[in-house]
Amino acid sequence: MIVNSIQALLNRLQAIFFKNSNEEETVTFEQLVALSKHWDGYKRENAVLRLGMLGNPLAIPYLLSRANDWVPQVREATFKSLTRLVTNENIDVLIECLPQIYHLRNCGRANHDKLISVIEMLLLESRNKTKLVKNINNPNSYVARLCLKLAIENEVAEVSKLLEVSFSSRDVLVRVNAYNWAEQKYPIELEKHHTRLLRDSFMPIRKEALRQSLLGSDAIKLAESSLLDRHSSIRELALKFYLENGGNAVAFYRLNLTEGSKAKAAVWGLGFLNSYDALDEIKSLFESGAPSIRKQALNSLLKLDSQNSESYLFNGLTDSSPSVSKEAARLIVKNRLPLCANKLLQIIEESEYTHTIFACVALSHQINKWERVVFLLSMLINEQALSVLTEEQVEAELGIWNGDYNRSFSQPTEQQIAQIEALVGSPRVNRVSRQFDSLIHAVKSMGIDKPILSREEF
Repeated sequence: MIVNSIQALLNRLQAIFFKNSNEEETVTFEQLVALSKHWDGYKRENAVLRLGMLGNPLAIPYLLSRANDWVPQVREATFKSLTRLVTNENIDVLIECLPQIYHLRNCGRANHDKLISVIEMLLLESRNKTKLVKNINNPNSYVARLCLKLAIENEVAEVSKLLEVSFSSRDVLVRVNAYNWAEQKYPIELEKHHTRLLRDSFMPIRKEALRQSLLGSDAIKLAESSLLDRHSSIRELALKFYLENGGNAVAFYRLNLTEGSKAKAAVWGLGFLNSYDALDEIKSLFESGAPSIRKQALNSLLKLDSQNSESYLFNGLTDSSPSVSKEAARLIVKNRLPLCANKLLQIIEESEYTHTIFACVALSHQINKWERVVFLLSMLINEQALSVLTEEQVEAELGIWNGDYNRSFSQPTEQQIAQIEALVGSPRVNRVSRQFDSLIHAVKSMGIDKPILSREEF
């Protein structure tokens, strides 16, 4: 009897053992990854150990996410598994995971320096240095920056090679960091790259390269070419040097005033230098130039012919280009040009472009609150405006006005009261206006004979 019981127990244990073994053999990589995120710490520990034994480099990102697990045993198991996978065969995956690896330094549950050190030692081996330098141009900007940092700190390649690779990177921070490093430690080597850096897409790099290059022998010629740079900050630096060394900048800019892409910089320069003789030419470009030139011409005209600034700005609002219209609106706000509802409505009537309507609605935020409500209520009966703006969009603007009502305690003039009284007589205005308590209150307090019914009869 006892023998039979023992045999049954052994059979049961054997069945359980072989059942579990079969289950373990059939667990897939994806299932192990899922188990590594399980709420049960024992299952997570078992999963990360088995992921390490698989030897699959695809497990590295998932193991790194468990390296800072809240259970110490899981962290230890993860460290063992990761050290198994830190091999030359997996170097590409490890490089791609550098952001995750260095993120561990910011994690406070444990000190991960040992793990990071093991990985760094592999990356810095002589046979892997080439890949590290190559990945300074990695499409992932975070990976590229960390590769550059490792390469700089450990001098894994010649300075000329590092700078050549870094300055060809698409990531601006890689180029900036390489420039700052070379400027401090290897300025002579950096000089060899100035010609390339003067064409860099990032303005601060171009500016610093220009500043250093202006100390050389061809400084005047270089400054002259930089007078037409696409960024005003570089043009200012070049212009200052050019004038200090006896250059005739006005004559130079006038020569380039009609040359396509150079015309924008030329218009800027003539405005910056207060060249009043070029006023007629700039006016001509404001009327017929490309949109980018018209934008610059508008800015220069405000400097050279400030007496007519109002005319230029309102003409800019009705320009055929949305960018010119937007620039005119920005300059109107900057120059504190006085506006009223009638003027904005007049501009809308005179313009055939939808972007002018949007610009005027944006500018209405800058006017007196009573002028603004006159403008918005007028928009509800302006068929041209409603062909572009929906009634709901006008309602949204009225909602903003309603919310800001108590920010200003100014009182309406008699003319404004008369305008509001005329407007609330329109069925469309009356229907829309009854949604806004502040407007209802304003109409009642003005004593207008055409009351707006409020929600719950106010």
